Amino acid sequence: MAAAASGGAIRPTAVEIDLDAVVDNARAIARLAGTALYAVVKADAYGHGAPMIVHALEQAGACAGFAVSLVEEGTALRDAGVRAPILVLGPSQRGGHDEMIARGLTPVVSDASELELLAAAARGQTIAAHLKVDTGMSRLGVPVATAVEVATRARALGIDVVGLMTHLADADVDDPADASCPTWRQLGRFDEVVAAVRAAGVPVVRHAANSSGAMLFPSARLDLVRVGLALYGNGRWAPDDGLATPRRQVMRFVTRVAQLRRVEAGARVGYGGLWTASRPTTVAVLPVGYADGLPRRVTGHAEVLVAGRRCPLVGAVSMDIAIADVTDLPDVAIGDEVVLLGHARGRFGEGTIRAAELATWAGVTEYEVTCGVSKRVPRVAR
Repeated sequence: MAAAASGGAIRPTAVEIDLDAVVDNARAIARLAGTALYAVVKADAYGHGAPMIVHALEQAGACAGFAVSLVEEGTALRDAGVRAPILVLGPSQRGGHDEMIARGLTPVVSDASELELLAAAARGQTIAAHLKVDTGMSRLGVPVATAVEVATRARALGIDVVGLMTHLADADVDDPADASCPTWRQLGRFDEVVAAVRAAGVPVVRHAANSSGAMLFPSARLDLVRVGLALYGNGRWAPDDGLATPRRQVMRFVTRVAQLRRVEAGARVGYGGLWTASRPTTVAVLPVGYADGLPRRVTGHAEVLVAGRRCPLVGAVSMDIAIADVTDLPDVAIGDEVVLLGHARGRFGEGTIRAAELATWAGVTEYEVTCGVSKRVPRVAR
């Protein structure tokens, strides 16, 4: 049973990646957006395993390109044989410009000082780049007032600005029905910049929408959308709009019952004795802990699915071990599947633990849930 769960590893703790789900999600998002989709696969595809995610999407023809944060992430994909366009979203680092040009990566210029560095690395060769404009996030991007100047300066240096982009700071919390919300204000500023840059003779592809922007703000979809969180089945999805937009969570974080122990009423469990049994209790020892990405902060809050039935975690989550109260499962057995994240169907029932739920228990974001799963946990394609 352990080998089936972990792809041959001795320990049964694994992350299962549903590649059909990520392809279906990408196609659904592209249908909804009605425009080109760039799949955001930075941070090892948000912890899902970038090479397998990218190969599945590329082979299925489910997206127009990919976006990463680091030059190193882009070169790793090129080394894995990825041929599709790869946009490097993060700020350019000294020494990375040569690598981007050599490996066919598309840089995003977010500060005017990067132009000379790119031009020097290009050595007279014309290269394509996207220009990022700060419309209200105050993080990366050239000021709105200087966007035209930077775009025309780029052309003089042999840099072909083919894309103009911004990033939405509040799309995940804003109400699309509120015309005065920050997201609409950012999009208004961006429209003005696009018009000015195009009037200056620089034809550009426009993109502003992250996952929430793409799903909830139709005007943000423009010429392409850059989607990460929604691609993996998480975040805010669009309300019913008549389109087939299935939401399939791509990651399943699983382990199996390693031991069963009988705990008498009044006994304390785990470090610090944070939980005391109020009745004779059967607990399951699970070979997974915060070193694997189950946050210690879920202590006292989290549940897991044991053979499909919800059971509470009790006591402190430790580095390598978590404990579940399985008293109400009369036939629980060593080797039973335990799902910490994702869908489960077993002899005790069926259910799903979504990333948003685990994030609430831990007091973190959905991004941190999947990105936080340790590299010591093998990723297995389903």
